[in-house]
Amino acid sequence: MMENEQTAARSWRWTALAALPALALFAAQASWPWPFFSDDSFISLRFSERLLQGDGLTWTDGERVEGYSNLLWVLLTAGLGALGLELVTAARLLGALCTAAALLALAAAARPRDPRTAAVAGVAPLLVAASQPVLVWSLAGLEGPLLLALLAWGFGGLVRRGCGERPTWSIGALLAAGLPFALACWTRPDGPLWALLAGVGLGAQALGAGLGAAVGRAFWFGLPALVAVAAQLAFRLAYYGDYVPNTAHVKAELDAGSLGPGFDYVCGALLAMPALSVTAGLGALVALGAARTRGAALALLLPTAAWLAYLCVIGGDHFPGQRLLHGAIAPMALLSTTALLALPRTAARTVAAVALGVGAATVDAAVARAHRGSKEARGETWEWHGKALGEALGRAFGAEQPLVAVDAAGALPYYSKLPTLDMLGLCDRAIATTPFPAWIDTMRPEIPRPPGHMRGNGSYVMDRQPDLMLFQHAPGLPLPVFVSACEFEDDPRFLERYRLFLLDLEQPEILPGVRAPHLASIWVRADGRCGVQRDGEGRVVVPAYLLGAFQLPGPAIRRHQPPTGDPAQDGAAMANLGAAAAFCGARRPFAVTAEDGAIALVLGPGETAATTVALGEGAWTARCEPADAAAEALLDGGADATLAAEREVRLTVRAGDGGARLRQVVLRRTPR
Repeated sequence: MMENEQTAARSWRWTALAALPALALFAAQASWPWPFFSDDSFISLRFSERLLQGDGLTWTDGERVEGYSNLLWVLLTAGLGALGLELVTAARLLGALCTAAALLALAAAARPRDPRTAAVAGVAPLLVAASQPVLVWSLAGLEGPLLLALLAWGFGGLVRRGCGERPTWSIGALLAAGLPFALACWTRPDGPLWALLAGVGLGAQALGAGLGAAVGRAFWFGLPALVAVAAQLAFRLAYYGDYVPNTAHVKAELDAGSLGPGFDYVCGALLAMPALSVTAGLGALVALGAARTRGAALALLLPTAAWLAYLCVIGGDHFPGQRLLHGAIAPMALLSTTALLALPRTAARTVAAVALGVGAATVDAAVARAHRGSKEARGETWEWHGKALGEALGRAFGAEQPLVAVDAAGALPYYSKLPTLDMLGLCDRAIATTPFPAWIDTMRPEIPRPPGHMRGNGSYVMDRQPDLMLFQHAPGLPLPVFVSACEFEDDPRFLERYRLFLLDLEQPEILPGVRAPHLASIWVRADGRCGVQRDGEGRVVVPAYLLGAFQLPGPAIRRHQPPTGDPAQDGAAMANLGAAAAFCGARRPFAVTAEDGAIALVLGPGETAATTVALGEGAWTARCEPADAAAEALLDGGADATLAAEREVRLTVRAGDGGARLRQVVLRRTPR
C-alpha cells in the first residue's frame, strides 16, 4: 500500500472512531419515537411508487403536478424500491444511512489522526446525534436526513480545507466543494439559500486579495448549484409546466403576520436544543476571533443565520420535532469544531472537547426526549389508521377506481392505490393556485391555521364530482374541517347527492401486534362509481351502505359564512349539526368489510334501513344479496312496486331475527 493510501486509511479509521459515540447515541435515539412516519412522507412514496410502475413522477392520473418538494429523496427512495425493498422500509433505511453518513462527515471535518484530534472531531457528531430533529425525523420518511448528510459533507469540507491563515482554493477544489450544495438544491427547493450564503462566506475569505478574487471564488463554488437549479427548472417547465413546485403555491403565505409565529418557532427550536445552540453561539465568537478559523466560521455562520431568518419569514412549521432545523444543525455543530480548532494545541483542548461533547450531548438528548413535540410525534399513529382504511377502500373499490377526495393526502391515498383529489392542494394545481379566501379572516382565533393547510376551492371540488370523500385524517370526521369542504357544505350538489356512512374496521392491526378501534366517516356520491349503478336493461344495484346513510339537511359548520345574527339561520345550523351528531353517536347502521374485501351493511335483529331511489316506469322487484343475507327488501312498503312513470321510491330492508349482513340490493324491472 502506498504511503498516501496508508495515511488515508488511517485517517478514516480515526474518523470512524471519532464518530462511534455519536453513531451509538443515534442508534439509541432513533428507535425512541417509533413508529412515527409522517403523512407527508407517504406523498413522496406515492410519487416513488408510481415512477416505479411506469406512471412517471405523478401523484395521480390526469394532470401532472409536482406535489413533492424533495426530488432527490423521491428518486433515491425509488432506487431502493427498484432493488425490491418495500418503500416505507426503503425510506427508513435511507434516513438511517444518511444520518450515519452525516455523523461521519462531521467527524472527518476535523481531520482526526490520533486520540486527541479524535476527541475534538467527535464533538460535532455528538451534538447532532443528540438533537431533536435527529431524534424525531431520522426514520420518519422525509428528506431531512439527506439534507443533513449533504450539508454535513459540504460544510465539513469547508472546515477541513478552510481552517488556516490563508487557505487556497483551486477551481477544481471549489467545484468539488460546491457539489454537495448542488445536490441539496435537488433535495429541497430552498436549498439554494445554503449554497448562496456559503458561497458569500467563502468569497469573503478572499476579500484581502481583492473583490475580483472574492467574486471568482464564490462563483466557482456556486456554479454546481446554479447548474443544478437550472437543470431542475428546465425539467419542471417541460414536465409540469410550472416555474415552482406546486407545494410552493400552497405554502406561499408570506405576510407580516408570519414573522411573529416564525420568530416563536425559531426560538422554540433553539431552546429545544439548548446545548447545541449555546455551543454554536460561543463557538462562533471564538472561531471568528482567531485568524486561522475566521474564514471557515464565516462560511458556517452566514448561511445558518440566513436560514433562521428565512424560517421567521415563512412562519415556521407545524410539524413536531423541529423538522426545518434538520439542515441547520450541521453548520451549528461545526461552529463548535472550529472553535476547538482555534484553541492552542494543548491537552486542555482535548479535555474541553470531551467535556463539551459528553456534557452537551447528555443535556440535548434528555431535553429532546422530554420535549412536548417529541412526545407528540411518538404518540402520532393516525397515519397507520390511514393505512388500514386505505387498504380497505382499495380492496373494496379497486375495480371501480373511484375518485377519492381527501384532506390528508399521504397514507390513505398511498395504500388505497385509487385516483385521488387532494383538497388541501399540495397535489392539485387548481386548488394550490386559488387565492386565499377572504372568509379566513373571519374565523375564530381559536381555530388552528397550520401553514400549508389554508388553500381550498369548494366549487372546484364539487365540479370534479369525487365518488368518496374523507374529511380530516383517518378515520376521518363527519363534517368539514378545512377550506374546500367548508365552502361546499352549503352547495346543493353536496347536500343533494352525497351521503355519509360509517365503516367499522373493528380493530385492525394498526401496528405489528397493536390493534385499535377504527370507525371511519365516509361521504359517498349516491350516483357515482360507488353509488347506485344502472345497466340500462332494467337492473338497478343499490350498495347496502347507502341504506340508512345520513343526508345532511343543510349547512352545519357555516365557517365560511360571515355571522348573520339571524336566529333562524343559527338555529337551523344547530339542528343540522345535532342531526349529524345523533347519526354518528348512534353508530348504527354501520358497514364492515367482508373477507373478500367487499363492504357489507350490518343490521341487528329486526333492524331496518332505508333510502330513496329513482325508478322508471314498470313493475319492480327487489332482492337482497347475498341470497343468505337473512333480510327482505321492500319498495314503498311492499314486496314489489308498479310505476306508471319515473319517480322516487322508498327502498327499505329489514333484517330477520338473527340480524343480517348484506352487500347490495338488486332491483329488476319487468316492462309493462
